[in-house]
Parts: sequence; structure tokens; C-alpha cells
Amino acid sequence: MSTFVSVGNGTQPFTRLLDAVERLAPTLPAPVVVQHGSTPFHPIVCEARPFVDMAEFERRIAEAKLVILHAGAGSLIHAIRAGRIPVVMPRRRRYDEVVDDHQVELASELERAGKIVVAMEPSELEAAIARALAEQARPRAPDTPSTMLQLVASTLEGYAANLRRP
Repeated sequence: MSTFVSVGNGTQPFTRLLDAVERLAPTLPAPVVVQHGSTPFHPIVCEARPFVDMAEFERRIAEAKLVILHAGAGSLIHAIRAGRIPVVMPRRRRYDEVVDDHQVELASELERAGKIVVAMEPSELEAAIARALAEQARPRAPDTPSTMLQLVASTLEGYAANLRRP
């Protein structure tokens, strides 16, 4: 059992999430592994990694009891496909964590669809974790991705294929 946290590859700091995770880490499934990207992060309790490759990212999501993510489309798709109900804190424009609030919009839609649990602020993280763990423990029928999720996934897969072309 473990906790995997990822803030993605964005260049703007996301200390709101990382500070909240470090504060709650003693109560989370251990070990708590944090992919902190460009955000300076020097934890006492968590295991910190600036970046992980895709194979490790997918493995950590698949093996984690608890997944906590920013609201990046690629990260969310991987978690949902792995059968996880991640806790998601969207990066916010008001805190200079991102250029616009597209993550808020995506997270709101996926929460309405029952795919994720959102914590907009650090003060909401502990309750969101409890909800996600409880929801994930309940038996569920096999999941069929929503039309929106399928569209985002196919767009990202097309973009990745174009990057691989010589």
C-alpha cells in the first residue's frame, strides 16, 4: 500500500498541494512518493522525485492505494484507466500556478461524472482523501470512459504520435 502524488510537468510552482501532502503524510498509506516537478520540495516524511518516466508513473498509479494529482488531463486519464478514483487539486490561476483555470473546469466535469474527488483548497484535502478511499473501496461495475474523457484521451494520443514521428 502506498500513496502516489504527482503535480505533472508544469513549470509554475504548486506548493499549495505539496505542503498539504507533507502535512498529512503521517496519516496517509506509506510510503508517500511525490513527483514534484519544477516545484522546490524538501520533505521530511515524503519521498521526493522531481520527475518519473511514463512506465514508473503508470506503475505507481496502478500499485497505489491512494493517488493525489493536479488536474492535468494526461494524469487524470491514466488514473481513471487504472481504476483509481484520484484526489485532485486543480492548479489555479489566482495563485499563479497556471495561466488559466482550465484545470478547474476539467476537474469539475470529472467530479460530476463520479470519476474523481476534488479538493480546491488545502483545507479540503483531508476530507477529499477520506471520500476517495471510501469510494474506491466500494465494488463498482466495469467503467466505460465518458465521451469527454475519450475525446481528451484520443487528442493526447494523437499529439503523442505526432511527437514520435521523425
